[in-house]
Amino acid sequence: MAEGQYVFPDWVAEEALRLLINMLEVCQYMNTSDNKEFEKEFPVGEVIRKKLPQRFLIRDGLGYSPQPINRINTTVACNQIFGVDFEFDDFEEALLMERSKEEISEQYLRPAMEQIAQEMDTRAALFAYQNANNIVGALGTDPNSATTFMQARQRLKNLAGATRGSDNALIVPSSVYTALVPVLQALLNPSDEISEQYKEGSLGRLWNFDWYESESLFRHTAGTWAAGVTLTVASAGGTQLQITATAGDTFNVGDVIGIANVNLVNPMTRRVVTTVQKTFTVTSPLVAVGGGGDLLNISPAIFLPGSQYQNVDSTPAAGAALTLFPGTAAPNGKVGAQGLWLNKDAYAMVGLKLQSPKATELTSQARDKKTGIPVRFVRMYSPTEKKMTNSWDTLIGFGQYYADSCAGRVLCG
Repeated sequence: MAEGQYVFPDWVAEEALRLLINMLEVCQYMNTSDNKEFEKEFPVGEVIRKKLPQRFLIRDGLGYSPQPINRINTTVACNQIFGVDFEFDDFEEALLMERSKEEISEQYLRPAMEQIAQEMDTRAALFAYQNANNIVGALGTDPNSATTFMQARQRLKNLAGATRGSDNALIVPSSVYTALVPVLQALLNPSDEISEQYKEGSLGRLWNFDWYESESLFRHTAGTWAAGVTLTVASAGGTQLQITATAGDTFNVGDVIGIANVNLVNPMTRRVVTTVQKTFTVTSPLVAVGGGGDLLNISPAIFLPGSQYQNVDSTPAAGAALTLFPGTAAPNGKVGAQGLWLNKDAYAMVGLKLQSPKATELTSQARDKKTGIPVRFVRMYSPTEKKMTNSWDTLIGFGQYYADSCAGRVLCG
């Protein structure tokens, strides 16, 4: 590229950031309010702890019954750095490189940002689905009616207490949208675009959700159980279950399990709204050794009746049967896409501005004020190879807020 090609160096990162932000699908429905925690004058580390609001129980009558302050916390990590690199030599620069801003944007910035946006959404979709314990539909089968999506809306209403305004998304694979076109095309309403920029994959708005079709969604392969799996001992709450399984049974990260006679409750009323089995997602892979001593790590944590944070209607009992992907027939080893419904209170996304090195041909960096997403461009010349190296970098991370009540999966084929 000829010297002086970037008359305004900041234009490079600013234009790249503009392109990037308008390409994101999954990421735009994550909460970015904790970006400020990573902007302090002192290093805070790659992981911060965020306290969630205290919950209280109601006292009956005029007596005095003080409750302990028992706030729980979650973690948000800013630890994923990645980018795109390319280079060109002196011959290519002299004879082949584009010169105008329009050509640079179309031939280099847009393709680079498309790839980075895809990677961001891919990582966000992986984090979201592996930490979403609520499910509707059946693994391995595409929904063929609007009922499944109404169940997602009902689940959000039952758990979050409200549909929480307009910050809800329903993200499905293209195959699902194609199958549902006859059902949905007369119902979806065009959404207002505040930024006046077309959002890739946007389908419209329906049932309090902004609908998107996305190729960033993951497919999940369920674990395999040779026979029944039960609780060895009654649960005392928390994020581990002691189970009795057959040696060799597999539990994969992202598997969803239910426990017999344990139903979900509204987090504020602590009552069963509709009888739906409480489900949990597996957070660590496990190959059972058998004998009743296997420990299964799950999310969310179980809070038993009587707790300020109660999320089940009864204590999981010793001998209670576990179900793999409730609602799916013969789930062993079954594979299916993981659609998502998200509210912005479900997950955190953070970004951190990177160092801008001085000893370079060109350094340009921009950070989106709303999302915190940074984009840095560094251009340097290698005299030994007679090449100009170019790097795009970004640094992001994720965390859970209220995934238990504000997120879930639409199981697909």
